[in-house]
Amino acid sequence: MRLQDEHGGKGRIVLALSDIQVFTDDVVTRTTLDDYSGFVFTLNGTTVDGWTVRDSVITFTDNAAFIEAGTYSLSAQNLEASQTGSGCAYYSGATAEDFTLTVGGTMAVSISLGAPQNAKLTIAYSDAFTAKYQNVRMTLTRDERSVDLGSADGCQPAACFPAGSVSYVLSAAAKSGSHVSDISAVAGSLSLAAGKHSTVTLTLNAVTGEIIPLVEGTHSGEFD
Repeated sequence: MRLQDEHGGKGRIVLALSDIQVFTDDVVTRTTLDDYSGFVFTLNGTTVDGWTVRDSVITFTDNAAFIEAGTYSLSAQNLEASQTGSGCAYYSGATAEDFTLTVGGTMAVSISLGAPQNAKLTIAYSDAFTAKYQNVRMTLTRDERSVDLGSADGCQPAACFPAGSVSYVLSAAAKSGSHVSDISAVAGSLSLAAGKHSTVTLTLNAVTGEIIPLVEGTHSGEFD
């Protein structure tokens, strides 16, 4: 049976996502994306009959999908993945130009994803800090999302956020015999760059004992 007989006025698109940029040992490298399950694919364009298609979600099976013949653009993103877990890279991309699919035809469609569009932050501690404090909790807030980093119960060592400014509130318990007081609510903000994995290191001013959150971009690379 011919394709156009089985699927009416439709054609088939076969998807290929380009290699993604990852972070490995301070060197920018690329790797193949084998799992598309976390991505949402959205179609926009016009059918051959003149109907407008706007933000239509497409489901692929074995990297292929049947859609009405027409001229379209296709986009992909895994935005939901970037809002959960401790190491979720957010990728987003679209076809470089519109493509035209004929009735009964097959079209190979490629989407370039490139580098992650969000940022990752990991918390670390200097020896001077851990000598005096324990049970660290650094609550990061961006828009409606809040995540606890640190060593206290319920905290995680790293998290991903959209690039930009992230507010934090820091607390920690003084160790017995450290001759310092508990940290109750030290507030501030951090600036996170897209595609970067940064480390915020909690340390102490050697003279005043003031807590200093030092932020360093560790590498442009893989969210591990």
